Amino acid sequence: MREREEPFDILPPDIFPPDPLVNRAPRRAVIVLIVPQPPAGHSPGSNEGFFVENCFVRSPDGCRYAYVRLGSEKGGPPLLLLSHFRASIDMWDPALLQRLAADRTVIVVDNRGIGLSDGTTPSTVEAMAEGIAEFMAALGVGSVDVLGFSLGGYVAQALTRVRPNLVRRLILAGTAPRGFGEDDATGGRVRSIISKEVISPKDIVHLFFPPTAAGRAHGVEYIRRLSRRQAGPAGGVIETSWRAQLEAAEAWGARDPLAVGELAAITQPTFVAHGELDIMVAAEKSNILASHVPHSVLKIYPGTGHGFLFHAYEEFGTDVVRFLAGESSQHAMLPDVEMK
Repeated sequence: MREREEPFDILPPDIFPPDPLVNRAPRRAVIVLIVPQPPAGHSPGSNEGFFVENCFVRSPDGCRYAYVRLGSEKGGPPLLLLSHFRASIDMWDPALLQRLAADRTVIVVDNRGIGLSDGTTPSTVEAMAEGIAEFMAALGVGSVDVLGFSLGGYVAQALTRVRPNLVRRLILAGTAPRGFGEDDATGGRVRSIISKEVISPKDIVHLFFPPTAAGRAHGVEYIRRLSRRQAGPAGGVIETSWRAQLEAAEAWGARDPLAVGELAAITQPTFVAHGELDIMVAAEKSNILASHVPHSVLKIYPGTGHGFLFHAYEEFGTDVVRFLAGESSQHAMLPDVEMK
C-alpha cells in the first residue's frame, strides 16, 4: 500500500530540512571551535541541542579542509569518518555521532571540493585517499581508526593500503572491494535518482531505507534528526564534484580479476558491516571483503538498507565501540589479533 511504502503524506511539510544534497555552490565561513560533549544525561536518540561547528585546517599546498571534531580527548586514537557519495559533513546522523563520540574523539571531514572544503574533487579513489592523508598531516594526527561508508569505504581501503601507518583499525560500512563490478547504484532507477539535480528527502529515504513500513519510519526519523541538528554554515556538493565522485566510483567497480589480491595488503583489524536489503551496494560485496581481508569480521544487519548505520545506529554504534576497544560483540565475534 502507498501509505506503507511512503509514509510522508501524513507528516507536516516542514519536517524536512533544506535538501543537503542539492546542487549548490558551497558557502564559505571561518569558524574554528571544538564541539563540546553532549551534556550528562543527554539521550542519543533525541539530539536536542546537538550543536556542530565547522573547523578548518590548511594543508601545505594551500587547500583548506573543513571538518568537525567532537567527543572526548581522553579515549583512544581519533575515529575518522569518510562520507558517502554526494555527502558533506551534514549528512552524518547526530544520534550515531553522539554514540561514537561518547568516549573518544570523532572527526568528520569534507575531502577536497566537497562541502566547505577548497580545491577540486579528484576523479579517482586513490587521489581521494591522498587528500585524506594530506588532511591528517595538516591536522597533526598520526594513526587513527577509520570508518568509511559507501564511497568513503573505497577511500578507506585505498588509504589503508597506500598509507598503512595512518590506520590502526578499519570499519568498512556498506561498501565494496575494487574490481568486482559496478555497484547497483550505477544503473536503473537508483542511478537516475542519484544523478538528479536536487535529491529530495523522499529520495534519501528511498535510497537508504527498505520499502517497508518500519524501514520508511526509520528513514523519516533520520530526516527528523538531521532537521534538528544545529550547525554552522553548511556546504553542499556541486555538480562537478559529484560527477567526479561518480567517475571515481565507476572506475573502482570496473572488472579487474587481479584486484582481489590488494585486499590481502589490509592487515589491520577490520570490521565489515552491511545492510541486508541494500539497493545501492549489494551485501554480497561485503561478503567478498570479509573473505579476503585477513583479520576481518562481518556483520549483516537484518531488515536494513544502505543506511543501516542510521537505521540501527544504537546497535551499529555499540558494535563499532566494542570493535575499536578490541572487545567481542554479542552479534559478531571479533578477531583476536594484536593491535599494530
